[in-house]
Amino acid sequence: MPLPSAYAHWQSSARRLLEPLAALMRPGHASIVITGPASDHDAQADRLESFARPLLLAAHYLQTAPEDPASVVGGRVPAPALAAAPTSESPAAFRSRLAAWFRAGLVIGSDPTSPHYWGPDANYHQHHVEIGLLCIGLSLAPRDLWDPLSPSEKDQVARWLGSARGNGIVNNNHYFMGVHILEFLGAHGYARRTDRPIIEEFLNRLELMHRGGGWFEDGINQAYDHYNAYAFHFYGLMWARLYGARDATSRTRAQRWREWARPFVHDYQHFFAASGEHPAFGRSICYRFNCLNVFGMTLAENCCDLSPGMLRRLCTRNLDFFLTKPAIFQEQGCLTIGWTDRFEGLMEVYSCSASPYWAAKGFAPLVLPPTHPFWTAPEEPLPSERGDHAHVIKAAGLVVRSTAGAVEIINAGSQVSNLMLRYGAWKWSKTAYRTGVSFTCAFPHQTNWSVDSALTLRLDDGTVYGRHSTVAIELDAHHVLYSTNLGFKINQANTGVETAVWWKAGWLLQLHTYEARQPVTLRVGGYALPLPDAHVLRSDPGPILSAWSGDERGTVLQPLSPSLIATEWDTRLDDAKPRAHIAAPFHATPVARTARVNGPGVIAALAWAGTDRAESAPWKIVSLAAGHWKFSHPKLGPWEITHWSLPSLS
Repeated sequence: MPLPSAYAHWQSSARRLLEPLAALMRPGHASIVITGPASDHDAQADRLESFARPLLLAAHYLQTAPEDPASVVGGRVPAPALAAAPTSESPAAFRSRLAAWFRAGLVIGSDPTSPHYWGPDANYHQHHVEIGLLCIGLSLAPRDLWDPLSPSEKDQVARWLGSARGNGIVNNNHYFMGVHILEFLGAHGYARRTDRPIIEEFLNRLELMHRGGGWFEDGINQAYDHYNAYAFHFYGLMWARLYGARDATSRTRAQRWREWARPFVHDYQHFFAASGEHPAFGRSICYRFNCLNVFGMTLAENCCDLSPGMLRRLCTRNLDFFLTKPAIFQEQGCLTIGWTDRFEGLMEVYSCSASPYWAAKGFAPLVLPPTHPFWTAPEEPLPSERGDHAHVIKAAGLVVRSTAGAVEIINAGSQVSNLMLRYGAWKWSKTAYRTGVSFTCAFPHQTNWSVDSALTLRLDDGTVYGRHSTVAIELDAHHVLYSTNLGFKINQANTGVETAVWWKAGWLLQLHTYEARQPVTLRVGGYALPLPDAHVLRSDPGPILSAWSGDERGTVLQPLSPSLIATEWDTRLDDAKPRAHIAAPFHATPVARTARVNGPGVIAALAWAGTDRAESAPWKIVSLAAGHWKFSHPKLGPWEITHWSLPSLS
């Protein structure tokens, strides 16, 4: 019986991603030389990463049903989409060659006498993460990757895997790696008596990170972002699938993880725009469609109440959103660091050229058999295709809303911990993150704050600070309110802020009530308009700023408070300064600023992004009375807001 076309499409996409990697696999080696930057770990860690992450992609592919004879290229991805040209090698031959290289590499890399030895794991070493990933990959496709090894080869690999025992682990989702390593060793006859208590302790620590509704705060990172899908639910459900039936205690715990995943995917379905894109938000966004794994895993573990046809549409649109963009591939045909193209500026210091292959987890739907309704049920529209709405996630302090098919995260709860400053504060510090717009980074120092979609301050010495820790106070389908601080311990920079945000169509209303504890200049930024080239139609600095790209996308900033005395542009329109926008080489951001202030004050502004010029027209102020503001709009009509935080503005 022919495979369902959707299944063949995903299978074909996995193979097309593997083909450039296979072309780089050298006999007798245990790593793949992928052109790109190095991490701040060490060369050994990067070598292992270049092996382990592609192995997980290969494992997802190898465990699929045999391809139809005519499906070597098949599927819906257009031929130019993936950088590698399809080969004429039969699926069976390709599978055999792929599996043989990974098996040989596993033996070579784990051999202490080999010049290609990866070296042992160590305290807080990246090896721990990659070894955990290897164990998951070997468990997904044991027939091809583990079972054919000889007993002595298995013994050698197990000794190397066991070098992870007892090592220090970062206090976040990394505990899962220790769990999967020890579980794999135990399942294959290499357990120690001390392993089981350690597994239970690590799982207990991970469960303490649960904050309700299936949402986890990522340990020391103190953030709620895509790592909930990237890591917590993937590893938790994978553990339940592989090891959750061992005994009554495991069955109870596995069911707990399944029931946490159920409300999470109910929330997470709202993160995907009609285009398939999800908002770039948080760290490691170069993993791109990694985010999809949770939908495949919840369906596989029967803990998903969502329509399989809707989920297939969601997952396939997200996968194709990225894979139909040729610029995400580098000269070897491998995935690049970036979002919609190659942009190494957004990378974290722990990333290297192989890091984007964490996207392999996004192929988790392939664990579903071809007969599963995910592959055969009629497609149904995504929530973002059913009309504008807002979805409240109180546990994470987020509201996810859709407008005209785009999706936006209103961020009241995810904070920038001290540890995460080196990854780029701009990944968590913005008021909102919207598909089709994304955001800008701040250079030369990753601890700088970029101005778009955010409130920032500048000290007299030129230092810029933005939002740091936050506490969400109010969240509903119409507004959020949160408390935060702009500043840092160095120089005791301190401006306390209470921020309230309301929305209507493509517009956000931001109200920032602040108290500056030293002289500062405050800036409120609109959306950063991504520009494929330097051509943009901008208004002159004036009461209202607007900019439009050649493909009819726009950004508007309308200041409301008298405290905003001037407007200006933050742009990159030539090569005189480094690229900053994650989705395009150029950008234009409207900005309004205060005078040099010290003490209490209020900032209010309206910001818009979209494609509808009629909707972009400025609002008419009817009344800005204390507790009750009124606006009118030529297309959107009246907008009235009643709230205790609203001040009286002239």
